[in-house]
Parts: sequence; C-alpha cells; structure tokens
Amino acid sequence: MTKKRKLKVIFISVFFILLTLMYNFSHKYFIDNYEAIETIHNKKSVENLIKNLNMQLDFINTTTKIYSKWDDAYNFLANKNPKFAYKNFRNSNILDNLPIDFIFYTDLKNNIKLKFSIANHNDKFYKKVVKLLNIDKETQSVFLEKNNIYYVLKSKVLQTDNSGKKIGYMYAGKLFDKNLFSYINSSFYKINLVQKELYDYDSAIAYNSLNNIRYKVEKTKTKIINYLEIRDDKNRYIVTIKAMSDRDYMMQGRNTILLFNIIIAIISLVIFYFSYRYQIILESNTQKLEYSVAKRTNELEKSNKELHDLAYKDYLTKLDNRRSFFSKVQRLLKDTVFRKDLVHIVMIDIDNFKQINDTYSHEVGDAVLKKFAQILKNNISNKDICARLGGEEFVIAFHNLKTKDVLEKVENIRKETEETAIIVNKDKTFNFTASFGISDNRKTNNIDKILHIADSYLYEVKTTGKNNIRYR
Repeated sequence: MTKKRKLKVIFISVFFILLTLMYNFSHKYFIDNYEAIETIHNKKSVENLIKNLNMQLDFINTTTKIYSKWDDAYNFLANKNPKFAYKNFRNSNILDNLPIDFIFYTDLKNNIKLKFSIANHNDKFYKKVVKLLNIDKETQSVFLEKNNIYYVLKSKVLQTDNSGKKIGYMYAGKLFDKNLFSYINSSFYKINLVQKELYDYDSAIAYNSLNNIRYKVEKTKTKIINYLEIRDDKNRYIVTIKAMSDRDYMMQGRNTILLFNIIIAIISLVIFYFSYRYQIILESNTQKLEYSVAKRTNELEKSNKELHDLAYKDYLTKLDNRRSFFSKVQRLLKDTVFRKDLVHIVMIDIDNFKQINDTYSHEVGDAVLKKFAQILKNNISNKDICARLGGEEFVIAFHNLKTKDVLEKVENIRKETEETAIIVNKDKTFNFTASFGISDNRKTNNIDKILHIADSYLYEVKTTGKNNIRYR
C-alpha cells in the first residue's frame, strides 16, 4: 500500500469515527433537552387547561350565589312573590347569557318550585341532582347522565344581604360539552371525554372546584396524550378528559439533529478533503463551496415558497385556497373570543358560471375567475381574508368592520363586477354578475355554522334573481 493510499485511508477512517461520535453526542444532547422542554411545556398546558376550567366553574359558582342570595327568590319560596317566575324567567333565552345550562328552586322538603333549562330536562333528572347533593349545606359535584357530564351546585336561598331563615335551595348545573372545552383550550388540538379510569397515574392535581384530578401522560412517536380523571365530591369516578397534542418539540429536535449532523458532515468532509490537498486548492474550492451553498439555499427557499403556494394558494387566482382560509379564519375567530371583535363572512358565487364555460370555453371561464379575483383584491384591506373555495365559489372574512361598512364594500364589489366586460374576441364581449350572502359571529364563533348561515343567504339570492346581496 502506497503512502498516499495509507494517508487517504487514515483521513477517511478518522472522518467517519469523528462523525459517528458527533452524531451520538448530538443525539443524546438535543433529544434530552427537547424532551425536558416538551415535558415542562405539556405540564403547563395541562395546568392551564385545568385552571381555565376551574375559572369557568368559579364563574358558575358566583352566578349561582347571585341567583340564590336574592330577595325575589327568597320571597318566592316564602309564597310572597307569585310573579317571580314571570318577572325574571319569562324570557326563554335567559340562560344563553349565563354560564349555566339549568336552574331550579326547591323548598326544604325538596319539592321543586321552579325549574328552567336549556335542554328541557324532565323531573327525573332534577330529582337525581337533588339526591346527589342531599346534604344540609351548600355543595357542588359532578355526575354522569346519559353519557353527559354535568357540574352541579346547591346553594341556600337567602335574602340579598345573606339574612333570613333557611327556606329552600337553589340548584344549578353546567354541561361539560365541546363548546366548553373549545373555549378553555389553547394548547391541545383535540379534547374529548372518555371512559378510562386511571388506576396507575403520574400525579394528582387539585384546584378550588376540582379536587383529586388524577393525571397521566402517554407518549407515542408523534403525539402526547394527557388523561385527566374527574371524580365527584365522594371520590367516585365520573369521566376522564383526554387532551392530545403533537410532539412538536421532539419533531423539531429530530430535525435539528439531522440538520446539525448534515452540516457537521459537510464541514468535516470539506476540512478533511482540503487538508489533504494544497492550500491554494483549498481556498479555491472553499469559494466554490460557499457559492454552491448559497445557490442551493436560494433554490431551497424558492422551492419552499413554491411548495407553500401550492399548499395554501389557489393556482389560478393566486388567492388563498380552502385550506388556507379555514386555517386563518379559525385563528381569527379564536382570537376574537375575548376581544369581542366583529367578523363578517361573505359567501360569493359567480352567476351562471357553467353557462359561461359552455358558451365561451373554459379559457374564458378562467379569465372570468381571474378578473373577479382582482376585483375582490381591489376592495379588501390587508387584514381581511379572501379565498377561492373551489369552482366559482369565493369567500371573504372582514375583520373588525361595522356592518354598514361591510355592506358598502360588498355593494362596491357587486357593482364593479356587473360593470366589468370580458373580451372574448375583437367583436365579442360580455358582462357577468355575482351573488352574495353575508353572516357574522354575533351568535357563534363556529366557522362552520357562520358559513352555513351565509351560504343559506347566498342560496336565497341565487333562487330569487341573482346579482344581489342578502344579510340577515
């Protein structure tokens, strides 16, 4: 074996040994650190979830005390206020503005004197609540009824200043449903209720209204699954909250390790290779390498942008596509929950689009779509969201605008559309129109429900002449 060949073998052997050592070191260092960060973050997310749930329950407790420490209710149970129900509960929507789903009053013998519920529960349900809380003091608990979980409270009915003799009780309750968990959740992509009693658990967490919550974490390669066991005031198992999140930290850690080792491998290879050659060749090739890396980086950035556009942009109109719209508008609606910002959703459909395609060709139809997309862009601001949902369907989300301003903008779009001429050839042009249905988030922040309302308004316009706007 020649000296040159021996030297080459030594360089290659040392290179791979160092590369292996670096990989093992970096893998342990990064994975351990990212897993520790992931564990801390997940625990904080769980604590925040329970804390937010407890805050909601505290709000329910406060509301219950207000309605039980009340002169009108006290006099009603004392048979001195016969108009109590009509005066205070004649509005069927009163519970929509309260953090409770049902409320009822009883005398000291547990006879129900007045009941009011969103779900119209029967007497059997109310008697079950009374039986569950059948102790001579104010209390609260949770219980399972027909696969539904309720948080229920019992409070003495007294006068507004907490005076008066014991005369009866007020009961109230709240259903643990998807809307509640969606409202209190900020970290997990999915939360649901399951029947899974935790005999083996990691720890227990307690807050004011929630005691002895058993907590267990299970991890897969890509997901973190948290189990939070809920028990009633007698420590009887009720249900388990299952909260899931992606292992973003670990996936980021693995990507970091891969990228780190690729960079180390490239750098090490370059160093070993050019150390074997003359210094002049090293300097020359270093410059070429730097140029190559920069070029590859630019190509990668360009490719990433193209991939992003393919995933989130409509290829024809360059507007956001359906995926991008739902992603943006759901974040927008979630952010407006506490700020109470008004969001208007406008569903749009180009009138007679199939007839345009059949009469003038699909190329002309594409020109109509592009022109209409440009009209939409001309009439919205940077904070608004505009997307093509598919075919001739478009949608706009106007953020924090008054309804009259939204109607004015939509009317401008409608007018500009009907006044726009599409050139087929030098001798032939035609105009097209569009129909609009508008809804908002005054009653709900669920995008599917808002879109459904807007779409129903759009359908009314399409079936009553088209080229018009329908709101409420």
